[in-house]
Amino acid sequence: MKILYVASMGIPLRDILSGKKVEEVTHSPGFFQPWYRMALRGHQVDFVVTSNFDDYRELNVDWFTKDNLKANIYDPAVELPFWRRIPRRLSRLFRLVYHVNKALREEDYDFVICWAFFEGFVANILANWHGVPSGMRSMGTLLVPELRERGAIRTAFRHPIEFLSFKLRKNFFLMTDDGTKGDELFQAWRPSRKKYDYLFWRTGVEFKTIDDVSSKINKPAQLYLFFAARLDPWKRHDLVVETVRILHERGLPVNLYFAGAIQSDSYFQQVMKQAADAGIANYVRYLGGIPSDDLRRYAYYAVANLFMYDVSNLGNVFFETYTTGGVIIGRNDGSLDEYIDAGRNGFLIDKPEQAADIIEGLLSDQYDVDAIRQAAMQDSRQRCFSMDERFNAEVAMIEHVVKTGSTGLESDADGICRLNKVTIISS
Repeated sequence: MKILYVASMGIPLRDILSGKKVEEVTHSPGFFQPWYRMALRGHQVDFVVTSNFDDYRELNVDWFTKDNLKANIYDPAVELPFWRRIPRRLSRLFRLVYHVNKALREEDYDFVICWAFFEGFVANILANWHGVPSGMRSMGTLLVPELRERGAIRTAFRHPIEFLSFKLRKNFFLMTDDGTKGDELFQAWRPSRKKYDYLFWRTGVEFKTIDDVSSKINKPAQLYLFFAARLDPWKRHDLVVETVRILHERGLPVNLYFAGAIQSDSYFQQVMKQAADAGIANYVRYLGGIPSDDLRRYAYYAVANLFMYDVSNLGNVFFETYTTGGVIIGRNDGSLDEYIDAGRNGFLIDKPEQAADIIEGLLSDQYDVDAIRQAAMQDSRQRCFSMDERFNAEVAMIEHVVKTGSTGLESDADGICRLNKVTIISS
């Protein structure tokens, strides 16, 4: 089977092109795991990507070669006013159309995976033009708050590519159920007649205890909070820094370790300035992007792990922390309700002052931390999909589409295909 991915360059692809091994890949299992598993099953997986990366190194895996990278449309990110970004966006569009069309002409692909939304939209159109089966993949959405405020039509005019992506013909549209309410967006923008199966699946996680974690980092000697998220305004690093400021004001000089790729340089500088202005810069340490096992180790030994995002906190870092037994303090936005039983296996809060109260209680032995850790680990095994369950199902579904032209999945009364523990997908 020959598969073409069209996407912005996911961090796992960048890691592999940087010479990292599988165990060193950071972030985005939803991007990496299906690709990796299809390659191990003998399928050819090629890429056309846009990126701000061109620092290639010698590859250290035997299941991917640079020949599999059909085109890297190098396009470094710039923070400029909208009108000054127009020429760059048009150039990127024309180059993307050219290289995707070239790949589809020259290779007899069995399937195209279209990563939402810009690159995937172009790929979806060209796959339909060439008569190649396709599926769209989205990790979630940030549009539902706007949808609720402005309505479906006004939101569509403000986000035409996203809107049209819901209207185009394809074999499936798989969106991660990450608490951002992608099912609500589908209901608002779904085609008038069925053009694809809409799959709304939760992610999978590798279950590990702290003894299973393979990490070379030493346990930090000082007391610290941990926060892992890419540097993007909606991840709300500012609320985490504010929590640390409050603790210092109360005479509790805890440290803050945070990790993640820098999505926005200006936001990174803003966060560091906030820490400096609060007089806690010497207590804040930025680790950069780190492998999953390092993340789990930092998360486990932290006094607490803070999740204070806007929209939803149900991301990969939450699952890695939860399943390893890290102490979680999460924003009470509804996204964690099925996983966190407040006070038993973690905590839910509304504002930084409440997070500081709980951390103060943790430091004064007000809570049984070992019991909280054990409850989180035990509950996660019942409430979460394993990595194998989730991503083997996705690979099998893609193989089924290539063989039969159909996902073979049943939808609910609302027209959505959900994954559960008894779902069987034949390969």
